[in-house]
Amino acid sequence: MTPMIAYRPRHIYVESRIRRAPVTERILRALPGCTTHEIRDHRKLDGEPLPFTGYSAAIKRNVLILAHHPGPCVRPFPGSREGPEPREFYIAHANGCPFDCQYCFLQGYFDHGAPVLFVNRPDLLKELTAHLGRTAANGPAVYHAGELSDALALEGWSGFAAAAVPLFRDFPAAELELRTKCARVEALLPTGPPPNVTVSWTLTPREAWKRCEHRTPDPLARLRSARAVREMGYRIGIRLDPALIYPGWEKGYKRLIQQIHEHLGPHGAESFVIGGFRYSRELGTRIRQRFPAGTLLAPEFVRCEDGKNRYFRPLRVALYRTIIEQIRGHDPKARIRLCMETDQVHTDVFGARQAGGTPPP
Repeated sequence: MTPMIAYRPRHIYVESRIRRAPVTERILRALPGCTTHEIRDHRKLDGEPLPFTGYSAAIKRNVLILAHHPGPCVRPFPGSREGPEPREFYIAHANGCPFDCQYCFLQGYFDHGAPVLFVNRPDLLKELTAHLGRTAANGPAVYHAGELSDALALEGWSGFAAAAVPLFRDFPAAELELRTKCARVEALLPTGPPPNVTVSWTLTPREAWKRCEHRTPDPLARLRSARAVREMGYRIGIRLDPALIYPGWEKGYKRLIQQIHEHLGPHGAESFVIGGFRYSRELGTRIRQRFPAGTLLAPEFVRCEDGKNRYFRPLRVALYRTIIEQIRGHDPKARIRLCMETDQVHTDVFGARQAGGTPPP
């Protein structure tokens, strides 16, 4: 398979236990110019004699880690509180990604910035199949690939999505969402997918992309890829999360929504999810350390009950209303959901609590 992004690491760190795994050997053959460093545990890089450690642009750009996933690969989705049993899950097929977005919450989640690809794929697919059999039999369930990593940024090396998509054909009550910022992914996905698979693109206006997203394809390239993937039979989702406040954001989002509908048509997106930028104390510290000249944290924020800092409520209500007004102007029946928001904000935005919205945990 050929990667769809210009990501060719210079150094590959390989956990000893998976050095002879088929995926490991295939990747090493595909990257003959890389130096290979054997490590004991990808979670403890600080104890290894390695050329790159820590959380930096250099380690994201130069390093790929191949590892064995140490625990359950399918886990309850954070903040999912629907009913006595979780019905929303994420698939931990990788940690981190080659992109380097200033706002990425993973900066406050992992100790290092190197993308980690879990190569024990047979174990992961076996676990996912068994989980689908147990969970989907009891009603609708949603599985996200893209919570701890971009769902498709490492697909050229892993082939995870191409193997996972067909599994969902046998479980029509379950849905798979592949969330990405990549472009040119259509060559990596199987054609004729089951109807319960959605590929979702995270988008920001071009001005915000230039300010905050490093090493990502531009928003129009993502939309061209979304159109091509839709023509292959996939459902398409649009994720405006995080939605950002910056000088001129109103015009920026107006233009972005217009571009979305120019590429996908008035009903081309299955759904829109909007979530204002939010950050934990750890993420705020990392952003200030790594991007001291950035303006991401300049607007007015307030600490919320879940410990995260969010735009002052009137600001984010205005943000949501403006974006939703633009979406409704193109498609009055568009499915729109707010992500990780309070009941009060839902009421302020929609007039009542909207089904499917997820409040902070």
